[in-house]
Amino acid sequence: MKKCKYCQTEIDNKAKICPNCKKKLGPSIIRWILLGVLILIIVSCVAGGGNGEKENFTTDYTQEQTITYKDVEYSIVKVEKTKGTNEFCFPNDGKEYVKVTVRMKNNSEEKVDFNGLDWQMINANGVEDPWGTYTCDDDESFSSGELEPGGTYEGVLIWEQTIGDTNLRLRYYNNVLFDDEYTFQWTLD
Repeated sequence: MKKCKYCQTEIDNKAKICPNCKKKLGPSIIRWILLGVLILIIVSCVAGGGNGEKENFTTDYTQEQTITYKDVEYSIVKVEKTKGTNEFCFPNDGKEYVKVTVRMKNNSEEKVDFNGLDWQMINANGVEDPWGTYTCDDDESFSSGELEPGGTYEGVLIWEQTIGDTNLRLRYYNNVLFDDEYTFQWTLD
């Protein structure tokens, strides 16, 4: 036996309507609403529930393409392969310097950090190298800092790679220390 939640009369456990007050004894509307909200929360968590920033973002580009990520434009100004330009700075035998000039433009409303260490190059052998701070020439080496809203920054990143490697890719990590996967990459010509 159980008690009616409205009139407190003892009734049969299987009764759907109280014989005394004639009220329906099913679960309350509040329980159904709470159950519905709980189901919506679970479904949104399982489906991702994130902001979709990375979900709809393509990660592979050609070097001619400008990439916009989190309201910052990234573009390659030029790619140059060289054996060095002076007698004090030259690559190892069978190697050449690959110099990539990258430009960033901050179209967001907040400052953004930039760091040359967030750039990696992967070669045809699948070896991913961190940016080497080669400064053999008078190029403006890609450094680190903050870029104001509306600001533009341009710098040169240099790696030593095998001469004639035709499968080089320049990868950007939003934060190379914490990200396991690259944010985007360019295939270099």
